[in-house]
Amino acid sequence: MGTEKVSTCYIFAGAPMESLPSVAPEPGDLILCADGGYRYARALGLTPDYLVGDFDTLPEKEIPEGCRVQRHPARKDDTDTMLAVKLGLSLDFRRFVLYGAIGGRLDHTFANVQTLLYLHAQGAEGILLGERDEAMLHPPGRRIYPARRGSYFSVFALTEVCKGVCLEGTEYPLQDGELTSAFPLGVSNHITGESGAVTLSEGMLLLVFSRDRHQSGGRE
Repeated sequence: MGTEKVSTCYIFAGAPMESLPSVAPEPGDLILCADGGYRYARALGLTPDYLVGDFDTLPEKEIPEGCRVQRHPARKDDTDTMLAVKLGLSLDFRRFVLYGAIGGRLDHTFANVQTLLYLHAQGAEGILLGERDEAMLHPPGRRIYPARRGSYFSVFALTEVCKGVCLEGTEYPLQDGELTSAFPLGVSNHITGESGAVTLSEGMLLLVFSRDRHQSGGRE
C-alpha cells in the first residue's frame, strides 16, 4: 500500500532574502504570497494562487492582473503571514512551508514562531525558512533530523519546562534532560553525522538550524 502524498501550502513572506530558495511545487500544492512576499515568488517564476494582506509593502502597480487577491485593512489582529496561514487552513492544507519568515524584523520573526504554535493547535505543521535559518516545532515524541551542511543546530523550550529531552548524534548530547524557557542551554549544537535524533517527553521545543558567514567550532 502506497503512502498518500500530503500537499503543501507554500507561503512567501517579506523578510529579506538575497539568495532565493529552490522551490518546486507539485500538482495539488498551493502558493500564497503575503503582501510583499510576492516579489520572491515572482523572482522564482512562480504564479501565486492568492495574494493576501493589507498591501502596505506591495504597490498596486506590482499586483499581477488576473491574480486572486484578498485585501485586508491595515488595522487588524492578524499579520499578513497569519492571514495566509488561515487561508491555507480553510482550504484544508495541513503542511505549510513559510519562506521569508525569519531574518527580518524581530517582532515578525517572533510572530511567525507563534504562528507555528497556531498551526500545531489546528492539527497542522509548519516550517519557517529564511536566508540562513530554518525553524520548526518538535512536540512530544522522537524524530530524526537530517544534518544541514554548515549549520548550527539549536533546541529551545517554548513551554516553561521541557522534560525528557534526548539529543542523539550531536556534538553536545543530552539524555533525559530538562530544558526551560529561562535558559538557552540548547543553543549552537551540531549534528555530527548525516542525521540526529531528538526525543521529548513533555512540553514543546523549537528546533533551529542556522548558518553564519563564519563557522567557529564552539558555542558563541
